[in-house]
Amino acid sequence: MSALLKSTKPECALNSGMPVVGYFCSFIPPELLMAGGLYPLRLNGLGVEDSSSGDAYLSHLTCSFARHITAAVLDGHYNYLAGQISINTCDHIRRANDVLVQKSDLGYHGFLSVPRSFRAGLFPWYLEELTRLKESLESYFQVRIIDQKLKQAIEQTNQARARIKTLDLLRRQDPPKLSGAEMLTVTVSARILPAEKFVAIADSLISALKDSEPITGIRGRLILTGGPLDDPRFITAIESQGAHIAGDLVCFGTRGLGMDIEPSDNPMESLARAYLYQTPCARMMSEFPRRFQALMELYRDCNARGIIFQRIKFCQLWSGDAHNLRHRFQENPVPFLVLDREYGTVSTGQIKTRVQAFLEKIGG
Repeated sequence: MSALLKSTKPECALNSGMPVVGYFCSFIPPELLMAGGLYPLRLNGLGVEDSSSGDAYLSHLTCSFARHITAAVLDGHYNYLAGQISINTCDHIRRANDVLVQKSDLGYHGFLSVPRSFRAGLFPWYLEELTRLKESLESYFQVRIIDQKLKQAIEQTNQARARIKTLDLLRRQDPPKLSGAEMLTVTVSARILPAEKFVAIADSLISALKDSEPITGIRGRLILTGGPLDDPRFITAIESQGAHIAGDLVCFGTRGLGMDIEPSDNPMESLARAYLYQTPCARMMSEFPRRFQALMELYRDCNARGIIFQRIKFCQLWSGDAHNLRHRFQENPVPFLVLDREYGTVSTGQIKTRVQAFLEKIGG
């Protein structure tokens, strides 16, 4: 696990010898960058305690996730980036992208427009958008992203996904051999490390865990859902009270990493199908029924006893999902706790108090 913890630092990207391109969202396929000889790096604001550079250009009602990433780029924490790719996730990310385009020293700024529904007629739009992004990368970085390279990149990321599924099963088993905080460390690392290096470290971790003692003293198995979460300390605070996060549907967690990409003669179409039709996040408001179905299937599969919903303050998209879930759970009661938070800080005392009360309520 220590090797994965180190992967949250930029050394791998710095020493790769490849142009590093940061990207904002799980709807952006890193395989496109890999096939062009570029280093894909999922952007986050971990370790950035001061967001004042972002605050200067973004409203105080903009979520702290967007403000911290903006500050990280403007303050030089990502001074090794050759460029960044954003999408139309929400108004907050759009504004962060506007600031980076106007105020940062980055040379390349890509943008991907992603549909907000799974309607069949929208798939060609997403495929066309991916094709435009591919052409933009080829033009700026003077590379060729050919089908053979895309197929190789898909094979590498599928191998990484297979390890994540294995580790997730070790987290789900009763009693588990992997905590929820450790699993989040794994999935954050998978978005930072090169796929082949992640596979090697994950194989060592899987081998070590199979002979390890399971985690004991668990008072309640829970599911964690909601918006972007890349800080294992948040889950550590929850699990310190005897809870176990047996499964998750959060951005930076297992959502977005669980889908294998089917090999085909048209790898661009395979990429588009896998990434568009992943478990939808709250930006796809009309797809709430699918999101709810995926959550309840995970709840049953993990034999969980409650659900914790976490969201960053001022996030309108995930606030809407919290409202919808409360309504659903009035009709079909499931123990449900909502935790608001600010990005980059962990209100440990408050979290512990509320989780302890929640576990007592469900009889943990």
